[in-house]
Amino acid sequence: MLHVKCPRCMKNMPLTDMEQGFYKDFKGWVFNPRTCEAVITLQDEKTGFWRYTNVLDPMWLVNCSKKDIECLFFNKIMYFEVDKEQALQYQKLVNVCFEKDINSGHYWKTSWRDLELEEFLKEERHNEQMDQKMVEASKRAKWIMGLHPYETDQTQIEKEERKIVRLTKFFDTCREKREWWLKKGKFERREKLPQREAERKQKQKERRYGKRA
Repeated sequence: MLHVKCPRCMKNMPLTDMEQGFYKDFKGWVFNPRTCEAVITLQDEKTGFWRYTNVLDPMWLVNCSKKDIECLFFNKIMYFEVDKEQALQYQKLVNVCFEKDINSGHYWKTSWRDLELEEFLKEERHNEQMDQKMVEASKRAKWIMGLHPYETDQTQIEKEERKIVRLTKFFDTCREKREWWLKKGKFERREKLPQREAERKQKQKERRYGKRA
């Protein structure tokens, strides 16, 4: 067997430093099909000097400041129809940075402790939502089982009150009969069941023979 060491890989992508705060001198940006890069055109208001910033990789735009990202988001990149697919890669990245608040200053303001705190708060909010769902589920289950019904209108209905309740057993209204049934009556009934079954079969035979005769 060959023991091969793990290859060394790049953990952080190297990005070129971008000029910060160029939104004041911004005049537009365009995709250059000859060099396949985006060109940001700037003009100094005081001196009138024109300068250009060439962006070869769309990921370089992540290093722009928040104001620069907003400027590039509201002022769309210009391109020829043939180069639409390549040019939109720059614009899509700017759109994501604007939506997710990704910029050069966002990383430095955030520390590992802040990230841990943010993850902790997310977990706490998730736990609170789960607890609330569990409470609602338990209330619903109790309501279905009739243990803890919700508040309802307890106004009496005259038609329902006038109904006569039918007694299912003869001993429902007598305590002594009920105790006799639970302790002795139902056992005596079980003992008499085979005898009753035999008598029933005997009667059926007699009826058959009587009809034949």
